[in-house]
Amino acid sequence: MVVCAKDFMTKKVIKVDKSKNALAAAKLMAKTGVGSIVVVDRGKPVGIITDRDIMVQVVAKGLKPGRVRVNKFMSRPLVTVTPDTPMIDVAKLMEEHGIRRVPVVARGKAVGIVTSTDLGKASKILAPYLLPRIPEIYLTPKKSAK
Repeated sequence: MVVCAKDFMTKKVIKVDKSKNALAAAKLMAKTGVGSIVVVDRGKPVGIITDRDIMVQVVAKGLKPGRVRVNKFMSRPLVTVTPDTPMIDVAKLMEEHGIRRVPVVARGKAVGIVTSTDLGKASKILAPYLLPRIPEIYLTPKKSAK
């Protein structure tokens, strides 16, 4: 059984144009009840910002949220997956990059987003398939780069 990103992603993706400011992004987050927004340039996903990004990179630095464009503090390059990416690969990607949200992109457009919460839901289904592989996955020594 292959469980893919499309099976667990949140289909409603909140987006903001890269030219918008942090204040507009924060208001959009508050209005829609989300903690992250995909930043787009002519509809194409180019970055992501979180409520924490606004606090740490704008507010805590004493910058005026109405004057700081989101493209100045968005996380990039954007790490994405396709709808058919297996959830185990999504989990590995999130771990490798130390991220909690991954936009799902099809034909250059953000069609969903997988969060760490979604990953937790998927793990309930994946657990029976992963448990027998734990020694293989975690106890096998990593090969050193030469």
